[in-house]
Amino acid sequence: MDEKTAENTVKELRLQVYALRDRVTRLEAAAFRAMVAVGSAAMLLGYFVPFLTATEKAAESDDDSLGLLPAVFGLGESGDGPFSGEAAMAAIVAGVFALAILVALIALLRLFGNEVGSRPVRFARFCGIALLVMCGFGWLLVFALAGHFEGRVSAFSPATLSFTIGGVATLAAAALHPSDWRAANTAGR
Repeated sequence: MDEKTAENTVKELRLQVYALRDRVTRLEAAAFRAMVAVGSAAMLLGYFVPFLTATEKAAESDDDSLGLLPAVFGLGESGDGPFSGEAAMAAIVAGVFALAILVALIALLRLFGNEVGSRPVRFARFCGIALLVMCGFGWLLVFALAGHFEGRVSAFSPATLSFTIGGVATLAAAALHPSDWRAANTAGR
């Protein structure tokens, strides 16, 4: 093999490496964008689907399913008499949960910005972990209420499932955050 052939082979291999690097970068960007889209959609959906779902057994009475936002605004007035303090506390807890979900959603969407450093990525990771911990407590609450109301409330919570998916997607997006694919894409143009 002469020197000219070796140089051409090395040049061709370098071009293939650059093309492969570009393809991997595009795949990483697509996976990251998909995680942000799934997480954002799941968190937004969680605000509109029922947090507590009435079962068929409860359909005979006037009980209905309860969403997170109506719980924040409706629980405070629902505890007449000796349970007014507990109802107000439940409304505050639901409100803090709704606010924490909103903060996690904003942190997740912030990762889409240009020139995103390590701080927003760490904050999104923190929000994802905090959201998953709160979802754990949300699942415990749903299971406790399902046991307390003896079959009138379902042990499945679509809203808590959506928020759990959003928390997992937030953690995945923070882990997949490509710190250099934006710079590589803008430098190549």
